[in-house]
Amino acid sequence: RAAEEAAAQRAAATAAPATIRVDLDRVDRLINLVGELVINQAMLAQAVQGADGARDPAVSGGLDELDQLTREIQESVMAIRAQPLKPLFQRMSRIVREVADATGKKVRLVTEGEWTEVDKTVVERLADPLTHMIRNAIDHGLESPADRLAAGKPEEGVVRLSAAHRSGRVVIQISDDGAGVNRDKVRAIAIGKGLVAADAQLTESEIDNLIFLPGFSTTEKISAISGRGVGMDVVKRSIHALSGRIFLKSKRGHGSEFTLSLPLTLAVLDGMVVTVDGQTLVAPLSAIVETMSLDAGRLRAFGASNAVIADRDGFVPIIDTAAELGFRPHRRVVGGDKGVALLVESEGGGRSALVVDAIQDQRQVVIKSLETNYGRVPGVAAATILGDGRVALILDVDALVARARGAASEPLLAAAG
Repeated sequence: RAAEEAAAQRAAATAAPATIRVDLDRVDRLINLVGELVINQAMLAQAVQGADGARDPAVSGGLDELDQLTREIQESVMAIRAQPLKPLFQRMSRIVREVADATGKKVRLVTEGEWTEVDKTVVERLADPLTHMIRNAIDHGLESPADRLAAGKPEEGVVRLSAAHRSGRVVIQISDDGAGVNRDKVRAIAIGKGLVAADAQLTESEIDNLIFLPGFSTTEKISAISGRGVGMDVVKRSIHALSGRIFLKSKRGHGSEFTLSLPLTLAVLDGMVVTVDGQTLVAPLSAIVETMSLDAGRLRAFGASNAVIADRDGFVPIIDTAAELGFRPHRRVVGGDKGVALLVESEGGGRSALVVDAIQDQRQVVIKSLETNYGRVPGVAAATILGDGRVALILDVDALVARARGAASEPLLAAAG
């Protein structure tokens, strides 16, 4: 009998896991309910603290346990929607074969991290931008077999596609061992199209990022592969719509590497709750590198009305968050000002310092979209409901930095409201 039981246990261990089919709408409904549970749990905790109930060890311990259980339920529910990237990577293999045949180039695709899991919606919406980037890597990045041999490279070009979890996000990299970005050509095209001034002093990184501007294209003729009206600006917008960021590194003669940093889920985020001109806002924790005080010794005047602050690697520009959102007129930040600088890293790897009045705390918040009922406000990504019932806007750090660097502020929120 013991032998039979052991055999049964071995059979159970090797059997495929039991599964059931569940309508996706039911899963989404469950996720929404868990989101409401998170909000109400935060409200309960704040109400108990306000009534001095937290002094009771039993109440305090119960709240801590409820918080832990709520987070575990939330993570478990999110995992239901998680899918591996393998089917998407397999689709890219077919794209590589098709483009290689069409261009007459020899290409090998190397993949890594196919079993990395991410939210189903993210996987689905990644298909188009990844397809375009793979096409670009082969058509624009890799040289012809003859040119590769002349450059001392193997005839066969290599495109690498990898994925991994890092710091609560999924990082996808698309790289090639081709010619790299021709910065002289990119700069000339940008000047010719009026995208930058002819006398503009641009760093290599800034020149590389010109390819993300609307209307930019290095393709001079329309083909089945390139020049179809879909540029890297569309790719950038697609990634941005997923609350992601895209970075480009390139070395002439050695190839290019695009890095996509995306959230694992579109339902929640870890944020830093801050105060700006009396308003409570949430900055995504994934964009914040560090926080700094506004010490006079760190600040330097820059231009007529701006300032920079020193960090470990030099000086970074200061952005007046309240002014950029239209809460009040712009003014230069000076030493002795009350407030905190959030050192953030935006698209392209550039660093900036967002000045806020105070940091309240760090917490996980449930994302509520604004697009259904409100007009789009540059610098604002979404909203959330805090524990005290207030609505707080979630900052779009990339858009806020881009706006501050690109143009003078306008009263954005006043105009939107």
